Amino acid sequence: MARPAHRLTMAALALAVGGATAALPTTPVHAESLTAASTATTPRPHPSSAARGAAAGGERPRNEAPVRPRLVGSWTTSADRITAALGGQTVRMVVRASIGGTGMRLRLSNVFGTAPVTFASVHVGVQAYGAEILTGTNRPVTFRTRTSVKVPPGQAVWSDPIPGRIAGGSALVVSFHLPGTVRGVTGHERAYSTTYLSDPGDHAAEESGEGFTYTSTQWYFLDRVAVEAGAATVGSVVAFGDSITDGAGQAVDANRRWTDYLRQRLADQSPSRRMGVLNAGIAGNRLLHPNVGPSGLSRFYRDALSQPGVRTVVVYEGINDIARGEYTSIKPLAYGYKRLIREAHARKVKVLVATLTPFYGWGTWTPEREEIRQRLNTWIRTSRAFDGVLDFDRAVRDPEFPEQLALPYDSGDHLHLSDAGRRALAEAVNPRML
Repeated sequence: MARPAHRLTMAALALAVGGATAALPTTPVHAESLTAASTATTPRPHPSSAARGAAAGGERPRNEAPVRPRLVGSWTTSADRITAALGGQTVRMVVRASIGGTGMRLRLSNVFGTAPVTFASVHVGVQAYGAEILTGTNRPVTFRTRTSVKVPPGQAVWSDPIPGRIAGGSALVVSFHLPGTVRGVTGHERAYSTTYLSDPGDHAAEESGEGFTYTSTQWYFLDRVAVEAGAATVGSVVAFGDSITDGAGQAVDANRRWTDYLRQRLADQSPSRRMGVLNAGIAGNRLLHPNVGPSGLSRFYRDALSQPGVRTVVVYEGINDIARGEYTSIKPLAYGYKRLIREAHARKVKVLVATLTPFYGWGTWTPEREEIRQRLNTWIRTSRAFDGVLDFDRAVRDPEFPEQLALPYDSGDHLHLSDAGRRALAEAVNPRML
């Protein structure tokens, strides 16, 4: 059984309360089930109300095409094989929907597993605080109308649509019982979010948090949430990066990643510009070579391009390649970026690239590595290889000494950003470019 990484503090409890505004239905309905044979599979939309009416004997007006709601990603995390052993207990995780809609679906992944994993008694509700769920919101989730699902190694599975509507910003609580012991867990190492683990037994249907006696700061198996979005939603934007995107420097349960700030900005935009914001960052990740997680090149399709409704990808990765490499030319990195662009454009996805932010004072900084960063940023700004450039470097650097972060934006380690720095990144994004 997994042991706690930390005990929940009162501050973390207070921070976990916000955004619990969703309303979920009281009973599940039979709906189109979607099982992914691979992680690249995207679920088809749930039949519209008009289509359901026709199936029940109603008539669709002549020449009227059936309405097909688009499935759009509302939350994601990039998975890897993580060090954990779980089994015979219930896992309860909190994730925040970036965009609201109906027909919510969850995806459970065993992509990095070596044996089948059975998920029983899967539920989703709305967080009250900590592991406690708002009364009346915890609902069963089905897979091909069944309440349990076995996922083979190397595969992932989408749930049936969950009827009802959730609101953007909702703090969703996903619970499932693991009947057997699982080692080699597919998950996300640095969730910066509290996950609750029970003593032996199935507590997934309980709205009380009393059965959850341990905590961790990892996410397990859950890697996507999608909704059926209306015509006002233009799609989703995927932030593809490393620890700065993953959220390093923030407090647990703070929800202060730069993508969280971007979600808040986009929520204030015109309803015709609504977008899901998906965080595909992995702390320690490199663009060209595997380090923590697969390389950016190898995971780009799975973590970015296969997301439901993806419209734009923001690539903000490469600082770990420079800080831990010995490059004498920017050519390998430029090649890597161009390869991502080709893959995205082949699928009609827009690519924005962010300049790399300063790291003077970090333990591996050298003048030679700084020169590579500066040359690469110049290439990003001037090459016109992308659909647009986000100048994150300019947004957070010290104007008097541009090799380093401005003091208010430095978390203290001279690489990762403070809350103010992550907010500055979000404010440097022009929504019209997305």
